[in-house]
Amino acid sequence: MHRFTCLAARRELRGLATSAVVVRARKGGLSCCKQWASTPVRPFSTEPGRRLCRRRFVFTGEKHRLFSSRPGAEEPPGGSDRQPHISVVGIPDPLTWIRCKVLTYLTDFYFETEINSFEFDRGVKQALVHVSNKMSRGRYHELKGVVSNEMVEYVEERCRSLSDIQRKQLAVNMDDIIFVLPEDISVVFDEFGRKFCFVVMRFWLLSSHEGPDDPEGSKIFRVDPSEDDSPPKKITTAVYEFHRELTRGASPDWTVTTVWHWHWKLAE
Repeated sequence: MHRFTCLAARRELRGLATSAVVVRARKGGLSCCKQWASTPVRPFSTEPGRRLCRRRFVFTGEKHRLFSSRPGAEEPPGGSDRQPHISVVGIPDPLTWIRCKVLTYLTDFYFETEINSFEFDRGVKQALVHVSNKMSRGRYHELKGVVSNEMVEYVEERCRSLSDIQRKQLAVNMDDIIFVLPEDISVVFDEFGRKFCFVVMRFWLLSSHEGPDDPEGSKIFRVDPSEDDSPPKKITTAVYEFHRELTRGASPDWTVTTVWHWHWKLAE
């Protein structure tokens, strides 16, 4: 299986479909097994003008109720508490930002993935809210269909190392999401000519967890002290990887193939 990255450094973009270059870049050393989701086949349109249409951000097994960006769609649970003031004290790695920006544009242009869209941005946030809330309640079986089977087992194993209080603190509301940034984008071609896209997203989140600060969060954001008696909050991060098959005629559904939360690092 061949991964294509560093597209920005290559001028021979027309030969991507037949090249055989293997490159993969990722921060933090996150790794997990990949499992291709067996999803029902749906028409995949590449007609001129279709790229401008807003498409639903859909996950395998959740086609009709969750992760919809259409107006009036059901929203995940959100926090109503007043959020503390947050100051920006740093910036993400500019080289990673530029590389991913170029890769996003090229991937959207050549494969019509619409990664650089409001629907995708909203969809990955809804996925984080959905998955984190299921984990916090220990309802791992309800992740199947949205999260790959191997990652469901991994999540359940990691959550066993947390106390009940720590596990409940995994839950993320939409209002807790401060910032989202892609960390890696790659397209995979296998020996059968199928194409797959992987997008790694890092989330910066508000959390009331106890313990040391997340260095990835504290170097970019700072939470000002609360003026009332509410519990102090910190900035933590989470990393999710999203997978979708790009082969003509394949389902456009996305599957979560990596789940990582700073809370798990605290339990090590």
